[in-house]
Amino acid sequence: MANLSSILLSKIHPSCAVWEITLRCNSKCIHCGSDAGSTRSDELTTSEALNLVKQIRDSGYKGVALMGGEPLLREDCLEIGKEIKQQKMQLSIITNGIILERYLKEIKNIETDCVTLSLDGGTAKTHDYLRGSKGSFNNTMRLIALLKQHQIPVSIITTVNKLNLKELNMIKNMILDSQIAWQIQIAIPIGRFPRELVISREEFYALALFIEVNYRKYKYKRLPLIGAHCFGYFSRYIHHLALSPWIGCQAGFSTLGIQSNGNIKGCLTLPDDYIEGNIRDESLKDILIRLRKRKSVPRGYCQSCDVFKECKGGCLGTSLALESFENPYCLRAIENSFIAQNKNQKKTKTEAKSARLNNLLKIFN
Repeated sequence: MANLSSILLSKIHPSCAVWEITLRCNSKCIHCGSDAGSTRSDELTTSEALNLVKQIRDSGYKGVALMGGEPLLREDCLEIGKEIKQQKMQLSIITNGIILERYLKEIKNIETDCVTLSLDGGTAKTHDYLRGSKGSFNNTMRLIALLKQHQIPVSIITTVNKLNLKELNMIKNMILDSQIAWQIQIAIPIGRFPRELVISREEFYALALFIEVNYRKYKYKRLPLIGAHCFGYFSRYIHHLALSPWIGCQAGFSTLGIQSNGNIKGCLTLPDDYIEGNIRDESLKDILIRLRKRKSVPRGYCQSCDVFKECKGGCLGTSLALESFENPYCLRAIENSFIAQNKNQKKTKTEAKSARLNNLLKIFN
């Protein structure tokens, strides 16, 4: 008999295709998962890209996020964007902002639904170091103001690591009451990002608490905060911070990853072992049929977890990237380790929980 999560998963509709339209980039972010820089030799032609837009629509996706590399370095980026809008899908552009200003008029004219910038530090020193570009912080803040002036919806993404974790309150205070959506995600050791800058499991739990506390403290209108799918799962104390209810990794279901040469993955964070096909060889619909037949297989800690049937192992990309770490980045697993420590120290459940949460939140003071 099918469990509840399987039933719910069968009712999930395609939502957003994330499309890396070029690997070419004019920045050198240290946490770039694609290790972007140079153009792929076999990137899709304009004709192939426009045909793919129609296939994305026919597969039921409601929106497309164009990213790179730097998507605006591809000459036909906004031609592809215009076709996405003509096919009645939402369009978002994820950009480093370096050449954004010269395209603002056209971006507004094609009725882009959102432009997303990265804000990876509360100070110029941290942000500029992580983005590999001096002056990037000041330019990003200027572009946020410019986009709002042109009435183009803007959102920001913060990729959290050991260097910027303590600056999240600074970022929050900069965007509070500004109607800027804020997605928080963790940096994982893929592409260029060094393993030693990945936040610890306790810092990961503290970050989830930070998101939860601010969910409760501010109405969504004041702080439209979003936890990415890397946060979870089935905590005893923290609500689901991304998909609620969490019913398993959405790679290939509500989300889709497309590489600039037409390779299809469930999600772009997945390694190339998970390329399911290429749109030059077969239709997107056929690739999706095969991709969605993949089953969640419990690995490591998940094999003995009491909620695996519902959780299905969490975000697959995050899980695979952090697999070499000794213990999983999972809220429930972390709580289980806390509980075991408390038993050894003979603390009451209430005392232990209160002390632990207070200590974790001190990271952001």
